Amino acid sequence: MTTYAPPQEEAGEDPWADTVPPMPEEEPRTAGETSEEHFARRLAELEAELLDTDDLDHITPLEPIIEDVLFKDTVARINGASGTFKSFMTLDFSGCVGTGISWHGQRTWQGEVIYLVAEGIKGIRKRVRAWEQHHGRKMTGVRFLPRPVQAMDPEWLVLIELCRRKRPALIVIDTQARVTVGVEENSNTEMGKVVDRMEQLRVASGGCVLLVHHTGNEGDRGRGATAVKGALQTELSVERKGKGLCDSQVTLKTGKQKDDEELSDITFGLHQVLIAGEAKEDGTPVSSIVLVPLDPATQPQARTNYQGRIEEIAAKLDAAGVPASAGRDRLRSECSRLGIKAENGLLSDVAKHRKSQANQTNHLSGNLSADPLETGQEEWD
Repeated sequence: MTTYAPPQEEAGEDPWADTVPPMPEEEPRTAGETSEEHFARRLAELEAELLDTDDLDHITPLEPIIEDVLFKDTVARINGASGTFKSFMTLDFSGCVGTGISWHGQRTWQGEVIYLVAEGIKGIRKRVRAWEQHHGRKMTGVRFLPRPVQAMDPEWLVLIELCRRKRPALIVIDTQARVTVGVEENSNTEMGKVVDRMEQLRVASGGCVLLVHHTGNEGDRGRGATAVKGALQTELSVERKGKGLCDSQVTLKTGKQKDDEELSDITFGLHQVLIAGEAKEDGTPVSSIVLVPLDPATQPQARTNYQGRIEEIAAKLDAAGVPASAGRDRLRSECSRLGIKAENGLLSDVAKHRKSQANQTNHLSGNLSADPLETGQEEWD
């Protein structure tokens, strides 16, 4: 067997200069360290990172921020065609995580959210106001950056450092296309570099990096290179049926959960919110919409506005400090005091909704918001 012997070192020469691969610039030698010593140290450090089967038990499992939907320390994406309300869906995710309320029955873990509004900035204010009015609370915990930061520009490193310091639970990039201007989205090579940038953001923040993206001609997957999907922990899609406010259905589907069970499809209706105290120049009200889940068994179109009304009244009662145990008669008097008009049948459904939400929350433990209740035409994207 032939053994390898390093060249003999002559005075003033480093015999390993040509035989040892150069170390990256970000891994400089320590003071007085030769190339051989540097290589040996890095080799030992890499060997120390090897895990055996017992070591695998010490790996931190996936930690959700929205149960069965989004997870910390991952890259995720939500795809949809234009007009499918994918930005409304991600804003709903953000509001629930930022405030710590459950997302339509799915438990959340409260944390700060950074939302890059890379397109559609003029519409974001009234969307937020509609969400706040519907849920009866401010959208606390969510910070909006009202412009794109290009993933391949030096400023992305500034964003990475910002997220390293703030440690948000969720970072929304709305949309992928607007932060990758000039990148060939059909090129796996170029999009692989974008994925690396997203991974750097994930590592720095420890949160979930959620990309909002358009679908391609097939309509059932994200547009462009397949390299992005391979790097995702979670891939969601949004589909819409119907055209009008009352006959539209928006369905959230889980296309991929790499290491967790996929959530069943959830179908939502559209609930129009007339924003209090605001009107256009001609006197017509300013409005936006929020997504409300439909009955999964029958999907009745007529329940869209009705369910939204239930959640809206429940939110106002919650904000006023009315206990969830209050029955219909108590709710009638409280609604009268608060100027809320509702017939007895609606109040009965409000009482059931509030008690159901309170019971559900009381069974949860951990880092959940202390508030036990969740309540719950412009560019449609």
